[in-house]
Amino acid sequence: MNNKAEQAREGLIDSIKGKAKEVVGAVTGNDSLTAEGQLDQVGAKQRKEANAEKAIADAEAAEAREQKSEATSEAAQARAEVTARAATAEQAIGNEAAAQKRAVEQDASQLAAAASAQAEQDAQRQATSAEARARLESQQATEKVGAAVEDHQDAVRDAAAARAEADRLRSEADQLTKDADLPE
Repeated sequence: MNNKAEQAREGLIDSIKGKAKEVVGAVTGNDSLTAEGQLDQVGAKQRKEANAEKAIADAEAAEAREQKSEATSEAAQARAEVTARAATAEQAIGNEAAAQKRAVEQDASQLAAAASAQAEQDAQRQATSAEARARLESQQATEKVGAAVEDHQDAVRDAAAARAEADRLRSEADQLTKDADLPE
């Protein structure tokens, strides 16, 4: 629980830092900082969504375990009821009832074992499915953040290349002005 609260705080802090970068970048005219702030906010939002999905998966897994426990309890209750009926029959019928009791108990045990095994399989399948969904969604969020970072880096490189080209053209124009003996 503490880990989830810490992750929520970190996500909020990252979102606030991203917003601050975006605002500072917008105020100072630094497009790179603005884009970085926006990316930080997107990443924080995607981490928040992934954490929420994981919490849902954890809740689903807990529910599956609870269902397994209930099924085991019901199987034990059914076994107890069968055992009680068998004991009554044993007192009334004697040796033949004792043989029937053993057969009934064996059937009940097999049914309880089968019900317990089925409940365990169902719970495990639900838990595995929920965990796989959470992993997939977390991986997708990570891939989206990676792609956004890559796009941002491409934009920064393009901006740097444009600045360099502008500087080169400005220098070339200055040189042409000097060569032509024109006033600057």
